[in-house]
Formats: sequence, C-alpha cells, structure tokens
Amino acid sequence: MSKPHPLIIYRGVSMIEGWPEKIRDAQAITTCVVNGREVSRIRYGEEKRDWGADHRACRDCGVIKGEFHVEGCDVESCAGCGGQRISCDCATDEGEG
Repeated sequence: MSKPHPLIIYRGVSMIEGWPEKIRDAQAITTCVVNGREVSRIRYGEEKRDWGADHRACRDCGVIKGEFHVEGCDVESCAGCGGQRISCDCATDEGEG
C-alpha cells in the first residue's frame, strides 16, 4: 500500500507536498490551442461562473485569483466554449475534448 502524501500549508491553503511547484509552473502556460487556434487561457476569477475567487483559493487546484489553474483542474473554463476545460468537446492541444 502506498504511503499518503504529506500535507503542507501554502498561502493559507492545505495541499499535498510538491503542489506549490505545480501552481508556479502553471503560471508559465498562458495559452492553449482550442479548435486549431492559439488562445489565452482563462485565469481564476475571470470565469463566467463565480467560484468565489474574491474570497478563497480555487477549490480544486489551490490557485488564487488572477492565476492560471493547474493543468487538469476541474474548475478551469475552456477558452473556446466557456465550458469545463477538462470535459468540453473542443479539440485541444491535449487531444480531442
């Protein structure tokens, strides 16, 4: 049985060890390819849905308002259709939908 990852506190949010590096790395990825064209990614707090960015970090990946979500975050919106990026039908640089 694998050992659970130890939790740490980063900017007041509890997360697994190593996750702050993923947050920092995500900030360098400012664009993505949607339906064959490069577009700017949507930052936390700029989504159409109010996720409470003015009051708390992202509930899934822990970024704060104005930051880009960590890849695979279920809160990140698709820059093409506005839906949930990880499950929309847009053709992306990660593959189809």
